[in-house]
Amino acid sequence: MESQTDARVVDLGGQVAVVTGGGRGIGRAIAEALSASGAAVAVIARSKNELEETVAKITARGGRAYSFPADVTDSASIAEAIAGIEELLGPIDLLVNNAGVLGPIGPFAENDFDEWWRAMDINLRGAALCSKLVLKSMIARFRGRIINVSSGGATVAIAHFSSYITAKTALVRFTECIANELRPFGVSVFAISPGTVRTPMSEHSLFSDEGQKWFPWFKEIFDQGLDIPPERPAQLVVELASGKADELSGCFFQPSDNLHAMVKNKEAIEQEKLYTLRLRTPPPAPNSFSTSIASIRSASERGDGIWLRMECTFAAPSKTVFDLWTDPAAMMDWFITPDIHQWISPPILDARPEGKLELKIAKGGQTFHLFGSYIEVNPAERLAFTWRWQEGTPIPGAPGNTIVSIDFEDKGEETRLVLTQKHFPNNGARDAHKIGWQRGFDGITKFLESANVD
Repeated sequence: MESQTDARVVDLGGQVAVVTGGGRGIGRAIAEALSASGAAVAVIARSKNELEETVAKITARGGRAYSFPADVTDSASIAEAIAGIEELLGPIDLLVNNAGVLGPIGPFAENDFDEWWRAMDINLRGAALCSKLVLKSMIARFRGRIINVSSGGATVAIAHFSSYITAKTALVRFTECIANELRPFGVSVFAISPGTVRTPMSEHSLFSDEGQKWFPWFKEIFDQGLDIPPERPAQLVVELASGKADELSGCFFQPSDNLHAMVKNKEAIEQEKLYTLRLRTPPPAPNSFSTSIASIRSASERGDGIWLRMECTFAAPSKTVFDLWTDPAAMMDWFITPDIHQWISPPILDARPEGKLELKIAKGGQTFHLFGSYIEVNPAERLAFTWRWQEGTPIPGAPGNTIVSIDFEDKGEETRLVLTQKHFPNNGARDAHKIGWQRGFDGITKFLESANVD
């Protein structure tokens, strides 16, 4: 799926950008994208040879790039690099804290603790140290942006990966804290998840003995084609560097996010603290639903396991959008992409508590069998249902047993839809569903546009 950020060309001419971990992988892609948009770029990393390769690639295309070998965890080294950049290029407008390492893979009790903490130093301390060094100038000028490259793993607990996940989670919370501090000074701070990208780091998880032992599910992401190119997170960085999302400082972004729609819904995002780390607790005692339904809903909202949250705004009232999810004939039109998928049989949507739902779809000789039952049906406001798949269905982690809730917020002629899915068996299943739901959202948009034309 292509990035949903605004497709217009972004002009960063006149900006000075610093990218740590800029010698390879995602960092190099970010540096190249920023340069292509007009920024002067300084790249920092420990490897001088890799930095020179990045600089050579950028200058060959006519861009301005400079290398500053330094260790982001070494206070003196990084302070010297930042001072050298400011002397050469002027005040820094953008800092991208991308430098990071995986840390040890395997049970925490068996990890070498010094190695475990070294990953914490690079992933968290390095970002904090670099941020501190650029902030004095940014605050004085009432201008500047910091983008911290975190991970989708910051929102879930992944066994045998505690150092990386702990550091990346802390990096997101650090982002939120300093964003609140810096808002009065016109400085914006964002965290991003780059998505699953094939890099030397990810290949270590794929091919090392410890990666194959403790992360067998990781290979499925690449086997299913769910990884994304490094240019996708790089473009997200460019969009954030443009200033178009400054009103959402403190939020956690990913490449598939629609920045334009998010800015448009900034009041709801702020009110509900969306795109931030949150502690979810059970809701109050139910008023109108049975105890069994409330207990299922409470369990689904505690955030156990791997989960997914997506949202989209549609140009139609909530009743119209709600009906598209409960009308079998309508779902046949929007749920699949006709030139890729075919219905094996019409969908079954018995939209009432404990009613059955079942979808059977074919794609390239493969059969997708998805089924479940409704937990909650509140017309035009909310749907909740179990969503399962059996072995043989080409979705990672089969069999799967998740809970989906969909909230429909009526905004007159528009509806804001928020879909949450909990209890995925692995990240591959979550990423596959993310692509599938986005395809469905696109289908709803086209269906509504067609209906309006008719």
